[in-house]
Formats: sequence, structure tokens, C-alpha cells
Amino acid sequence: MSAPGASPHSLTISEVAAAMHLPTSTLRFYEREGLIQPLARRGGKRIYGPDILARLALIDIAKQAGFTIAEVARFMDHGSGTPSPQWRELAEPKLAELDEQIAFAERAKAIIRHGLDCPRASFVGCPVFQELIQSHIEAIRERTGHRGDRTESAVRHGLT
Repeated sequence: MSAPGASPHSLTISEVAAAMHLPTSTLRFYEREGLIQPLARRGGKRIYGPDILARLALIDIAKQAGFTIAEVARFMDHGSGTPSPQWRELAEPKLAELDEQIAFAERAKAIIRHGLDCPRASFVGCPVFQELIQSHIEAIRERTGHRGDRTESAVRHGLT
């Protein structure tokens, strides 16, 4: 039920919180961060317009995509209905980051799948895992710029 004097489409903070399964403290935090603004206050209660649920859903989607609240505040429109100029600046690197996370998750899934299906009694005896271990060591070396003869010798002799 809306607050007295509110339009039939307006919602109190309690109604918004219930509809979105959020604590009212989260809504007050979002307000302090500039993500949402009440239309008015009536009887000390915040009153929100009908667009608040869509706005909160967008904030949640952005958080699920890995954006921080500060990043969301930078790119969210502030009443214009269009994303801010910072949207592309924040979204493009986030997309690359998500691509990396997806690739990592796909590799992890393949490794686990192979581990479940591998007929070998141990990972040490599995040529697929040995190849994986070797490529992982090489990737670490490339990333750190370190190449050590002792490590290469240990890998060749199965001591890793």
C-alpha cells in the first residue's frame, strides 16, 4: 500500500525493499551513492516512482556482471534514460575481463571433466595432465619472465 497522498504507482521504501528482496539499508546506501533518488518524502518515508524496480534490477545486473557500486554510479544515467559517457570506458575492459573469466572457467571445467573420465589411477600417470602441467609451467614462466634450468630439469624427470 502506498503512502497517503502518493500517486497510485509510487512505492514506499518498505514496498520497494519487499519487491526486490533487499534490506532497506541497501536502498539507503544506494541513495547515498547517487544510484537512486526518492521522488519525495511523506511522513518521513521515502517515496519512489514506478521506475525504481527497473533501476534496481539494472543495478543488480551490473553487479552480477562484476561492476562495483562505484562503477555503476559512474555509468548509470541520472534521469536521462541513457547511459553516461563513462559507460563504454567501463564496459569494454569489463567485457574483456569476463571473457578471461569464461575462458578460465571453461578450462577448469574441461580439466575436471577429464579428471572424472580419465582411466589412469593418478594424475602423474596421465599424459593429458602431464601436458597440462607443462603448459601451465610455461605460462607461469612467460607471465613472470622467469626461466630456470632447475625447474626444466625437474619437469623432464617427472619431479613436479
